[in-house]
Amino acid sequence: MKGLLLKDAYQMWSYTRWIILASVAMMLMGTFFMKEGSNFFMLYGGFLLGILPMTLLAYDQNGRFSAYSAALPVTKGQIVGGKYLIGLCGMVLAELLSMTALAAAQLLWGTVTVQLTVATLLQVAMLTLLGNIILLPLAYRLGYQKARYAYYLCIGLLASFMGYFVSSGDNALNSLLPAQGSLLVLVVVLAAALALYALSWRLSVAWYGKAEQ
Repeated sequence: MKGLLLKDAYQMWSYTRWIILASVAMMLMGTFFMKEGSNFFMLYGGFLLGILPMTLLAYDQNGRFSAYSAALPVTKGQIVGGKYLIGLCGMVLAELLSMTALAAAQLLWGTVTVQLTVATLLQVAMLTLLGNIILLPLAYRLGYQKARYAYYLCIGLLASFMGYFVSSGDNALNSLLPAQGSLLVLVVVLAAALALYALSWRLSVAWYGKAEQ
């Protein structure tokens, strides 16, 4: 398992480090746009980090890693689990970057409320997890080439989601997170998302190796 994670780490450094750098840049831009109360760039940074597992899986499938991995002393659960762990690491990194950007925005502009902070962290977490919940099982079952159409659809839906909350402003945030109990809503929604993430993980393990050629 450690070797699989190291392989993915080397691939990220060689092929996908631009995604991480772009996410950091988006978070920095988000700090300045937070002056107007807009968290769009923070959400976009989280979205970019969320595509890391699918990007790594595409490299694996294009490079026929599944055939090579059959000779390795690893289980299909460990192979699949590596991608899901990368997804969780992406979420944690996105949350840390978001908290840093929100803290910087509060120091600079003083416009960051508790409600906006909770809403932003919730949306960032959902954006990093949601795509993988849906797309990783499809990629393992259908292959990346066919699953990419669902990938494009998911990108469109997530972009619409971000656009709705950005354009709706405070009213959308108030409907999603009432002033009282916002922390409870955050905990419940994240718990539900993580439960779906675990179910998606099990489904991907069951479908591993069944991709249509």
